[in-house]
Amino acid sequence: MKRLAVSTIALALVLSSPVAAQDGEAAAEARIRADVSFLADDAIEGRRAGQRGYDLAALYVRTRMEAMGLTAGGPDGAWLQPMTLAAMKIAPEGATVTWTPQGGAPVVWTHGTQLSVTPGADAGHVTQSAELVFVGYGLDAPELGMDDYAGLDVRGKIVVVLSGVPTGLTGEPAAYLGDSKRRAAAAHGAIGYISLPKSDQALAAFGRAVAGAARQTSRTWVGADGKPHVDATGVIVGASVGPEAGEALFAGAPKSYAEIRAEAAGQGGRPKGFALAGSAAFDVPTVREDVLTANVVGRIEGSDPVLKDEVVLLSAHLDHLGISETGEDRINNGALDNAGGVSIMLEAARSLAATPPRRSVLVVALTAEEMGLIGSDFIARNPVVAADKVVANVNLDMPILTYDFTDLVAFGSDHSTLGPLVDRAARTENLTLSPDPMPEQGVFTRSDHYSFVKAGVPSVMLATGYANGGEAQWDAFFANGYHRPSDDLSMPFNWAAATRFARVNAAIARAIADDDQRPLWYQGDVFGDRFAARAQKAPTPSTE
Repeated sequence: MKRLAVSTIALALVLSSPVAAQDGEAAAEARIRADVSFLADDAIEGRRAGQRGYDLAALYVRTRMEAMGLTAGGPDGAWLQPMTLAAMKIAPEGATVTWTPQGGAPVVWTHGTQLSVTPGADAGHVTQSAELVFVGYGLDAPELGMDDYAGLDVRGKIVVVLSGVPTGLTGEPAAYLGDSKRRAAAAHGAIGYISLPKSDQALAAFGRAVAGAARQTSRTWVGADGKPHVDATGVIVGASVGPEAGEALFAGAPKSYAEIRAEAAGQGGRPKGFALAGSAAFDVPTVREDVLTANVVGRIEGSDPVLKDEVVLLSAHLDHLGISETGEDRINNGALDNAGGVSIMLEAARSLAATPPRRSVLVVALTAEEMGLIGSDFIARNPVVAADKVVANVNLDMPILTYDFTDLVAFGSDHSTLGPLVDRAARTENLTLSPDPMPEQGVFTRSDHYSFVKAGVPSVMLATGYANGGEAQWDAFFANGYHRPSDDLSMPFNWAAATRFARVNAAIARAIADDDQRPLWYQGDVFGDRFAARAQKAPTPSTE
């Protein structure tokens, strides 16, 4: 009760502050600082989706939106878009996979020892056995010259897939391909999926997964029918295996596991698939626990009598990691990730609401991003306005606001006509656009804008760039703050830079909302062709 009282008092103080109604850079800095200070306070307990701290943060954001003159934009005129989160875990009795090589004796592998088994899609006990087929990297992107399923019949079988993507493939295409592998398996009729580590880095990741097997949890949103949403429908069972199981799976096959790894290690190496000599039987008991959470949705009504029915979606994830189990400081405050992003979204929304643009703007604080982009996936698949009326998404996630940035990285902008709009908005702040400086991070598929991309919506996420000391600031945050309790109010925020970042994001959202033409994917763009195949396309700009 004490913390709830402290939070309520803090909320009242922020909203009653004189700067809440003032204009000017100093007032904007004060508002952003107040928002970050509240959302990243220990009293908000790390804002974990489904817990009290997140609910308090959602109440704060809803109240801030209302005070700025936004109206409720959720379903049935509500501020919240509620959802149920389902968490699936392997039941205490444990899961097993029994490998039976052709002509050999069965071998039983246990969850948390030789492999890490994916929990079932819902509570219950799943048993499934099938033959195995190795499918290389499991990539299905003919438009990029990659079709690992060519000539292979995997219908009703379990596919064995190398982790990651071919060596040398980086950037957004690599991130997209890595994200789509289970869906590719389902599309080809596979009923199971086994991931096989290809590199020392992947082996280390497997080791961590096995060590944390008892805590392994799969999370998703629950549909109106009470069933957890499944992205790769048809893939019933799954697991990640280590070297011991990997060597056994390839016994008697055309190539050994060691030979496959060696081939994959070469630049662009892409081992071809083949049938494996044996079958696997999965035994997967699963338990489920549900919690309630919600996206917060505000609306700025557009000023154009025709275009106001179309919306630009301005988003930032509100959740963070909550409270860790161990450590002296156990609260993951998430100051930069993503209290900073939410504060920028609110300040940009304030600017837009003061002089509404032609199209309407939905301002959405998203839940459960840290659990796998769940809140954004839910609203993308269950839109609060007609899906064809959402023209673009401008997303804010973990801007590093600790230095005087002079350049920006606009993730996703080069796939659509958003690019020129973003460039013009950046130049109004004397900022330049830079290419992705960390393609190995796969940023494009790791934040909420990607949920809207998969719904066919041109999207962009702005990040502060590497120039003017930015690289050192990013490196320091990843080394010392990212997903740690140290990402707290001790972070050296540059509030003037934060205000500038809010202005440029507001300018981007306004430019989209005021333009005569809604944003269009470029012809031949891999994301537009895959996720918006029937949508009108714009000519690809010349690179000359």
